[in-house]
Amino acid sequence: MNPSKVHGYRHLVKRRKECQLCNELENPSRIADGRYDSDHIGPWTIWEDDLDASAMVVGQDWGDVKYFIEHKGLDEPRNPTNRVLTRLLTSIDISSYPPYHENERSGLFFTNAILCLKKGGLQGKVKNEWFRHCGNNFLRPIIELVHPSVVISLGQKAYEAIQRVFDNYLIPFRKAVAGSEGFPLIENIRLFPVYHCGARILNTHRPFDQQLTDWQRIGIYLKTVNA
Repeated sequence: MNPSKVHGYRHLVKRRKECQLCNELENPSRIADGRYDSDHIGPWTIWEDDLDASAMVVGQDWGDVKYFIEHKGLDEPRNPTNRVLTRLLTSIDISSYPPYHENERSGLFFTNAILCLKKGGLQGKVKNEWFRHCGNNFLRPIIELVHPSVVISLGQKAYEAIQRVFDNYLIPFRKAVAGSEGFPLIENIRLFPVYHCGARILNTHRPFDQQLTDWQRIGIYLKTVNA
């Protein structure tokens, strides 16, 4: 692995641990005296952390303080959303094992548009300023550092956060998902927005078979750039 990437990543993690920009969010480094924090940019990255990844998945935010403490800073491997995400990745020939399986150099990197943790439940509201602070200080830098071929945004909020931080024109989310070729971010990186794969969205907005179709365009593009 490129030593400069490792050094840059460690610097970003250090900055994240020190960040106090959002008063209404809790930094994992200060929850329970930091005992459940990690040396990653955020909790989700513990699952997939390949700095040479060809695909980066960006979610909205990881969860709330209560969930973080109850699960000791780790995601739930049996979480239905995680299982669906794994199936979608597998459908485009990207292997992702359950969280915390030993899987070095998977070709994947997971992160969130908001890295610190909210209060009030997993479905609690998020604020635009949180996306702005994290976007400028961490989201754009981590995308530029990893420099994957594709960035996959899970859900509308993650899509909007990425487009704004790269100063791109915001096409409405539904139309953006239908775009067959994605959107350029910076040199050799394309953004592919998809619907979130949680149960609520699967049951009300985008069923699994339609999400499979959405993901196929990502697979086609990756095969093209990797040929």
